[in-house]
Amino acid sequence: MLTIQNLLKNVYCYIKNISKKSYRNCAVLVSGFSVFAMVSLNTHGFGGAGKNRSVVECSNMQGAKGEIQSENSEQESVAAIGDFASSCKQAIESEQSKMKEAREAEIQKREVTAVCASVEPVHNEMQQLPVNPYGDISISEEDYEALLRIVQAEAGGEDEQGKILVAEVILNRVLAEDFASTVSDVIFEKSGGSPQFAPTADGRYYSVEVTGSTVEAVEKAIHEEDLSQGALFFSARRRANPYDMAWFDRNLTWLFQYGGHEFYTLP
Repeated sequence: MLTIQNLLKNVYCYIKNISKKSYRNCAVLVSGFSVFAMVSLNTHGFGGAGKNRSVVECSNMQGAKGEIQSENSEQESVAAIGDFASSCKQAIESEQSKMKEAREAEIQKREVTAVCASVEPVHNEMQQLPVNPYGDISISEEDYEALLRIVQAEAGGEDEQGKILVAEVILNRVLAEDFASTVSDVIFEKSGGSPQFAPTADGRYYSVEVTGSTVEAVEKAIHEEDLSQGALFFSARRRANPYDMAWFDRNLTWLFQYGGHEFYTLP
């Protein structure tokens, strides 16, 4: 009996120290354990006095047999309780292991999220930095006025980006070694006796009225990101001379088309 009582006491102390989150998983096991313990204890009752004693006092052989059976029953009860306690302990340890793994997974997830959050702003900041190659170009008032007029004449019907692209072709030529070194000289430059930009020959350059949207586009072309991919030529294929377009296609590298213009660079 003392062995059973000590075992029950140890099991109780172990269950008492488990976390609250494990109670639900062990509730059924504890209930079954309690019922099993009560049944086991009832099988080992105490004999009374008087008339009951005469029933208990049997022959030596029967008493020895009963003692052996009682001892075997107690051993079986202890073994069963030990198995039950072992099962309960395994269930508790399994639950605690799962909880530990869940906590470790959550901690790892938070660490990865924190690292990504610290890296992403730097990545976005690098992508958002404008690349403007025109900061070293010296633009006089005369150059600025000429740039406004040629953009209005060549791209007056285009949207803002279409105007920016035309302005950047002029600025790209200023930076290139194959063309003149100032905005005004680029605009009025000739090749083989022919003007590079038709509005300077047909009068549109002088007759246009520069709009506010053109001024904004030119400002963005000068001070913000280069959208032209380094283009040095542009042409409106639908309005251009077929012989001129044949020369473009044969001697230049096509880059892209935007609006009514196709943009090219040197091969």
